[in-house]
Amino acid sequence: VYRRLGHSSSKEPTAMATALATVNSEALDSTLKLDASSTLKENFGSMLSHDETNFQAGVVDVPEASGDALIAVRRCRELLRTVPIEDLVTPNEELWHGHAEGEVSSEAKRLQAEADPEGGGLFLSHVWDEPFAWSEHFTAQSFTAAKALQVSTALQEAERRQLHKEGSPVRVWVDFASLPPPVSPSDHPLEQTIFGPYRLPVEELKRFVPRAPPRMATQEAPRYTLMHLPEGHSFTGTMRKTEWDDHGRPLQHPELEEVSWSIPAGWHFIRHCRVIPEGFISPWAAAEKPEYQPLTEQLRRWCARLALREEVWLEFTLGSLRAECLLLADTMLTMHNGLVAVVGWNYFDRLWPLWEWAVFCARRGAQRVQLASDAFSKKAQVEYHRALRRISVVNATCRDSRDRPILLEALEKLFHCKASMEMVGFKTGDSESGPTVLKERMVDFSPVERFVRVTAIAVFAREAALANSRQLEKTDETGWIAMAQELGYDDLWNALKKCKPWDWTDVVQSEDLVQTDLAYEATVEAWWDDYVVPELERERHRALLPP
Repeated sequence: VYRRLGHSSSKEPTAMATALATVNSEALDSTLKLDASSTLKENFGSMLSHDETNFQAGVVDVPEASGDALIAVRRCRELLRTVPIEDLVTPNEELWHGHAEGEVSSEAKRLQAEADPEGGGLFLSHVWDEPFAWSEHFTAQSFTAAKALQVSTALQEAERRQLHKEGSPVRVWVDFASLPPPVSPSDHPLEQTIFGPYRLPVEELKRFVPRAPPRMATQEAPRYTLMHLPEGHSFTGTMRKTEWDDHGRPLQHPELEEVSWSIPAGWHFIRHCRVIPEGFISPWAAAEKPEYQPLTEQLRRWCARLALREEVWLEFTLGSLRAECLLLADTMLTMHNGLVAVVGWNYFDRLWPLWEWAVFCARRGAQRVQLASDAFSKKAQVEYHRALRRISVVNATCRDSRDRPILLEALEKLFHCKASMEMVGFKTGDSESGPTVLKERMVDFSPVERFVRVTAIAVFAREAALANSRQLEKTDETGWIAMAQELGYDDLWNALKKCKPWDWTDVVQSEDLVQTDLAYEATVEAWWDDYVVPELERERHRALLPP
């Protein structure tokens, strides 16, 4: 259950009031255990957290993490899958035809992501749904056509700004290609994380479990046994259930048991495997065989290490690659050097994009964000201003409601969000015990909302300065400086006021228009680095939990 309570200060409008969320205690407890559930806890610990990574905006690189955070990074290096930038820079409207249920177009399904162990590319954050009243503001162009152009332009600009890892080809994480679809409706960290068990002989296992990839002596051993089964996999066989006498001798005529199962199509990894009694493998002999330790070695290497014969029977369970990516979303996002945010005026109304913006700016810094938007169209400016005013973590929606407790708990672990138990009512008891006070845990997410608004206003103001008409008396022609003042962000307002497009143009003016534009852009970037970024860093320290 989630509830918003409280009201804003005099400096901020009611729509941006302090948010207090009622969090169901059972859901919260389960999210705290998500990444340490079942066999994963023994080997990998918990998810990446703020105090473990000690990231500074744009300063500390991901590989410098330590402890559980470093383990999370290593896991992500095997799971991260991206596409080359060339697949997205050519505007293709068909890629962005998404449906309310989360389905993607056949064109998007044809885009094949590949393993990207180094990371350091661009993370494409967007919303599938068309912003309300789009056709009223843009009558000549559909939303998907405009979005395709925005993505293309923003990716090229992010590459020009070198927001990706230096010296590496530009690769892009985009949800419809990089995040595997669910293998079943219940495939989710809060619902089902273990599939199986499945029983079969070693010989059959080798038919669909891939060999361990070759590696250099300096490379780490793979921690996952990943399987991509586009059509799934089915098996039917007969298992001999031998009985044994008191002297450990097998009895004749064992009972035969038919074994039949199907693995759903999709991306999986082996979570657990063990030798089971069958035929001439006794229960005590099977128990002596070491069980496969998840995420420590490849399954085929485990079979070779134990010298298992082809006819030996195994029992294994699977995990979903999608659920694993959701559990490691924080680390996976932070592994990227740049965020390309396709911001419509419904962008911050969705919890996933709001979370991606907040976490990326907290971990990497707003200076590594590239906007893809139509915020400079006078028809849409008022919608963007309204969008920032109504930012609310609690009111932000999720396409899959099961994601909500994961994202809220992650925000609470990173940002300085105060929690308290508050009385919400009474429950009538018997005459002796009397009424019982009902309390709920309330979380104040206003530090997240302030941080998102401040960084968003700053990023929009930078883009506006670059696109400014540079005419006299039109320093704030898109209204972002005025919005900072309206919301009471005085220090940010003072930093933004130092933007003087007309004065700067007068200083750098020359006969060479190209050189004039380059000099003007350099002046904008100097203003951004010298005045705005330091203020954003102060806001970051204000919003986050202390290390």
